[in-house]
Amino acid sequence: MNPQPADLEIASTLWDYLRLGQSVRPADWILVFGGHDLGVARRAAELYRDGVAKRVLVSGGALHVPDGSAATTEADAIAEVIIDSGVPDHALAIERLASNTSENFWLSAELLRDLGEDPRAFLVVQKPYAERRTLATARRRWPDKDVRLTSELVSFADYLAGPIPVDRVLSMLAGEVIRLESYASSGLIEIDEPVPVEHVRAARHLREAGFDGRAETTTAVAALSLTSRS
Repeated sequence: MNPQPADLEIASTLWDYLRLGQSVRPADWILVFGGHDLGVARRAAELYRDGVAKRVLVSGGALHVPDGSAATTEADAIAEVIIDSGVPDHALAIERLASNTSENFWLSAELLRDLGEDPRAFLVVQKPYAERRTLATARRRWPDKDVRLTSELVSFADYLAGPIPVDRVLSMLAGEVIRLESYASSGLIEIDEPVPVEHVRAARHLREAGFDGRAETTTAVAALSLTSRS
């Protein structure tokens, strides 16, 4: 599906809202969340080379393995790129079961405990448009941790020109805003203020225009199942 100019303008406003632009600070661990976008791997490797942290934990199950990868999990696909970018094996830990953001935090904490680690400061690397929801999830799941967010440094235009189909990007943007609004209202995540009404309307417009490939039900149910585990 080819978006109209008005659709792209709306999507650009959502892109700007969903990104946080937090500054990068030294951390105990770089925590990389999986998905279909290998930009997180390139950004994580860059941060490691810059000395932001000495260890990298990659979390992600088999739900959204990047297109073209021969790996069986998101985490393995991302880890391959990270290692190819110069990060040594011994600096890497891999969690291969998480299927949503809440599980990324929960299962990463379990793995760190298994490793005898109790770090306080994390730099989470996510997809650009998932920054705001991920930080809100961190506040709910890890209230005692120092968590900051970053993502690939890329403009909206350049992201659209990348390997991910444009209609999929617009669907993801719309889905993120709807999730952010519904999860916050149900108490699954903690955000600073309600999602602006105009952004919710914009997300619904994109869905009504046909960019509705990111359904809510499965992830919402999975997130609800974690409320007793955190």
